[in-house]
Amino acid sequence: VHADTASVAAATPPTADTLLAGGQTANRNFTVTTGFRLTQNTIQLDTHLDDSAQVNTFILDSGAPMTIAPQLVQALDIKPAASVALAGPEGGQLEVPVVSLPDVAIAGLTFRNVGAVVDWVEPPDTLACLSTSGLLGASLLQAAIWQIDFKTQQITVTDSLSALRGLQDAIKLPFKRSDAAGSPRILVGVSDADNVSLLIDLGFNGSVAIPMALLESAGDRIADTAPTEVGQASSTVFGNKPSEVRIARLRELRIGDLHLQDFPVVTGTAVSDFHVGIEFLRHFRVTLDWVNNDLYLERRESHSALYADFATYGFLPRLKDGQLVVSALWHASSAENAGLKLGDQLVEINGQDTTAPDFETVCNLLNRLGQFGSEDAPISVTRLRDGKRETVRVERMPLVTDELISGRQ
Repeated sequence: VHADTASVAAATPPTADTLLAGGQTANRNFTVTTGFRLTQNTIQLDTHLDDSAQVNTFILDSGAPMTIAPQLVQALDIKPAASVALAGPEGGQLEVPVVSLPDVAIAGLTFRNVGAVVDWVEPPDTLACLSTSGLLGASLLQAAIWQIDFKTQQITVTDSLSALRGLQDAIKLPFKRSDAAGSPRILVGVSDADNVSLLIDLGFNGSVAIPMALLESAGDRIADTAPTEVGQASSTVFGNKPSEVRIARLRELRIGDLHLQDFPVVTGTAVSDFHVGIEFLRHFRVTLDWVNNDLYLERRESHSALYADFATYGFLPRLKDGQLVVSALWHASSAENAGLKLGDQLVEINGQDTTAPDFETVCNLLNRLGQFGSEDAPISVTRLRDGKRETVRVERMPLVTDELISGRQ
């Protein structure tokens, strides 16, 4: 009877939950430190898969499971072992395969049996500018303690808190693993509401985003004059779809003993979860301790630095049918005031011919001109509309100005 029971157990296929929760480190008593790149406010880390010499760049993302591009799975000759339904914006769902990755090496540290969903974007989706490999997600991260130092752009991975700095001066908050992959959620206060679950999302390059229904249930409202973006406001594995994003105000955001009055947040139809991202977290040394399920936030900058001003040129360029077009636009921004409209073809930017752009050109433009791009000076933009060319001057300007922020000090 025992032998028959064992045979049945061995024949039972693994579930997506067991695969995503099964990652472990091959090492013990380890501490490694490695550099990372911060591009468009997104953490990029180099890895090696299955003892390969090839370097694969992944995006660090605590708010999602490990995610790997189908072509990499095919190259590794790994067969799907289960499937899972991913939840997306506006109630969307996507059924994807789940695999177990034998080895994922980061800075000489090896993670084994890492559950990963098989799905990723390809050009011209702009997420592919940051990685063609996928996400280093929570199903891998939960096997260790991770400390991210944004000032030095270094990450320390360890199995012991004693190897880390700054914890005694940090806000310490317990977190719950919100899914099988281990994505961390803390409890915070939002205006009239207490014990609201907030996702620590290192894959989100913005500050704080909150669904409209949650914002309103906490007793806040979106002002009629709130800055608003229309067009393709976000890119996910679900693709790009027209959406609306607005900047609203929380009367108070409470994270531990940190109380932020009149705090600007992103909301709108594209926001499906309450999450905090890198634009907020980069002002801290962040430690995610999956051994004890604790988050440490050691503030490295002033209170006022936590308030994003949403500086932007006001438009987003994307490839469409081989042309570079305006695909998103902030109302009352410098771009709209200069006369740009959704769908305008962009034929020249700062003297660069963009009439026949390749994907690398688009990525370089986003790295410079996106909301978290490197360019800050005014730019010239030549648009083509109804056969007529016009060149306009566009400045990077904050959507949230100092006089509208109270209680920052």
